[in-house]
Amino acid sequence: MKRPLSVAAMLAILALLVLPLLLRSGARINITSSFPPGIYWVVDKAPEKGDLVMFCPPQQPVFDLAHTRGYLSSGPCPGGYMRMIKRLVAVPGDEVLIAAEGVSVNGQLQVRSQPLPQDPSGRSMPHPSSAQFRLADGEVLMLSDYSRLSFDGRYFGAVPQAQLDEVVRPWLVWNRTPR
Repeated sequence: MKRPLSVAAMLAILALLVLPLLLRSGARINITSSFPPGIYWVVDKAPEKGDLVMFCPPQQPVFDLAHTRGYLSSGPCPGGYMRMIKRLVAVPGDEVLIAAEGVSVNGQLQVRSQPLPQDPSGRSMPHPSSAQFRLADGEVLMLSDYSRLSFDGRYFGAVPQAQLDEVVRPWLVWNRTPR
């Protein structure tokens, strides 16, 4: 005797069929804790200060360390990294100061930006080679204003602007309360 497909099985099959269409249409899924988990939608515009941006981290030792420690998952980017989602907080010409109180951009302290001396496992966190710098042409600073535990520019410093990929906006997200 054949059993009809359960509702859960039918929903799973439907999701597998619809997900690729959504991704091609501009949906992006965030499973990291840097911003609320959920579905984000690609916005057709060039990244500007204040935008939420997805990007591939550059192949640098600090990102290898982050990958090894589990701060950065495996993914399709060069180096085997997963794409990151962060807020673009500083652009070329901006003055950046990374101090115990947090990250300041042009004298403005960024929310939830205090660097942690150690990760939750007690390992020392990396830090940029310089705590005070002016962003050069082609450099940007990316932070999370959602999670104080985010692995972001307070630990790796500036990234090449060419790494920035897509501007995204939350569409269907959970846990909107900052952590």
